[in-house]
Amino acid sequence: MIKKYFSFDFQVIGKVQGVFFRKFTKEQGTNLGLVGWVENQKDGSVKGVAQGDQKKCEEMIHWLSNVGSPKSKIEKMIKTNEREIDKLQYKDFSVRDDKKQK
Repeated sequence: MIKKYFSFDFQVIGKVQGVFFRKFTKEQGTNLGLVGWVENQKDGSVKGVAQGDQKKCEEMIHWLSNVGSPKSKIEKMIKTNEREIDKLQYKDFSVRDDKKQK
């Protein structure tokens, strides 16, 4: 039987830049065994993709919606592009550099 993975895109809105949100998101994703990425956006939000076991993705969704980094203040988390995939598209969970966006 082919293992199915779960994938979703996310955008977190609130006080999520300048509070180590990306660092903690990477740590949380890695600790859950997920792969994907996270990056700052020009509008002050943080966006990314997470992939892996569905139950672990559900834990990540809860973390992105309700926990975040210690100094963050999450107003809302928008989840899009939820889907089952046959193969993971990333090798680990990474922080994407936002310098190219400036």
